[in-house]
Amino acid sequence: MKKSAWMEYDTGNWSPRRPMPVALLRQVIERHAPVIHFHPEEIYFPAAIDWYLARALLVDQATGEVIVRHPTPEQLPEGPADPSRPEAMWLTLDPDLAGPALEPELSPPDDPRRGDLAGAKAYVRAVHHPMLGATDLQFWMFYPYDGPGLVRLRPFAFAARRADHLLSLWPGGMHEADWELAVIRIDHHTLTPRAVFLSQHQGGDAIMGEEAMDALERDVDGRIQLYASLYGHATYAHADERKLFYLWRNIKLFGLEMALVDRLEKHSSWNLGDPDNYSLFSASWHEPELPEQPWVRFGWRWGSYEPKGGRFTRKLVDDITALLETRMPSLVLILHIITVGIFALLLALASRLLGGKFGHRLLGSLADNSGPRGPRWQQHKWNALYGFKPPPAQRDWRPEGSSLGRRLAEATDGICRPPVRLIGTALRWLFGPILPRS
Repeated sequence: MKKSAWMEYDTGNWSPRRPMPVALLRQVIERHAPVIHFHPEEIYFPAAIDWYLARALLVDQATGEVIVRHPTPEQLPEGPADPSRPEAMWLTLDPDLAGPALEPELSPPDDPRRGDLAGAKAYVRAVHHPMLGATDLQFWMFYPYDGPGLVRLRPFAFAARRADHLLSLWPGGMHEADWELAVIRIDHHTLTPRAVFLSQHQGGDAIMGEEAMDALERDVDGRIQLYASLYGHATYAHADERKLFYLWRNIKLFGLEMALVDRLEKHSSWNLGDPDNYSLFSASWHEPELPEQPWVRFGWRWGSYEPKGGRFTRKLVDDITALLETRMPSLVLILHIITVGIFALLLALASRLLGGKFGHRLLGSLADNSGPRGPRWQQHKWNALYGFKPPPAQRDWRPEGSSLGRRLAEATDGICRPPVRLIGTALRWLFGPILPRS
């Protein structure tokens, strides 16, 4: 063992065969914790647990009554006795403080859904893997609120550039509370990062191997740079737009292409290595200096439970109609509006009629608007070796259509707007009982 690799640390008589003492853990965290970058349009930032609880209610599902108003961590119950019923109670933002959920651009500055980046903390759990000679530093990040999903629409052939549009699925995808996870695996022999693991919606990304680690973005101090997706807060290693999945990718219905996307860009930053920005709260071994904190034992949901799944409303039809009236001027408009209208109807029907596991499988991440359970109750991550599968290979959007297609689009500009408006009105009139107003 070459202790020259440890020169910047005060290791004392520590041996790499043993778990790190708390003092060394803090040194490593402050040296190798990542920096999280947020999108310029982000308004839903992380917060500290105490800050959130001071603005939250503990609600009983059976009666709908408030059990505790603005609880302290010590007032949170321990459990549940039945792990299969995490929805028996939940934490939710106090409606007297939060008010109604609005679209992001309408959210008032004092809305607690916006979080508190200035006082936010990443909650760090250390997990020792003796067979690997490494310790995972789990950075658990709590967000009081997740914003709407984002869909990008493009046709294959007609006016591709002019029709390119990012559509908010508000209120689809919005839900209270979100726990995100970024992990830095520290090699005991060098006390430097060996691998990185990032949670992303229902899966995650594993960055392992010398070549992959060298490709990570770092600042002048060598600190790893990460990116939180707009509204959804999935964590990525590089700033670009990620396509989460394609809808009808292999069935070209009237030339319409749709994709649920994560947007990433560098704007405001959160340095998790700053001592004011993290709290070392747990270790996988018995560590007397890290007693279990009361909020960790709370096993019910952070955020309210909504069994019916995605909240797709008539606003989705309104947005799509307006988009197609103004941004897709070609004869293919009629077919596009029918396709998207049917898609919106199916989502609304599924949102209304399907709940539980089947509905969640059908609608994916947008179907589940319930708050998550806390870190300790996500057992697949709490002590895991992180067998995350990398996301599917990214594909560029199809290029702009042929010059003939563009000329046709320009020649027919405006011709189809009245029929589009008529079809949109008909959809809202016919399916009003299925597409709730809010």
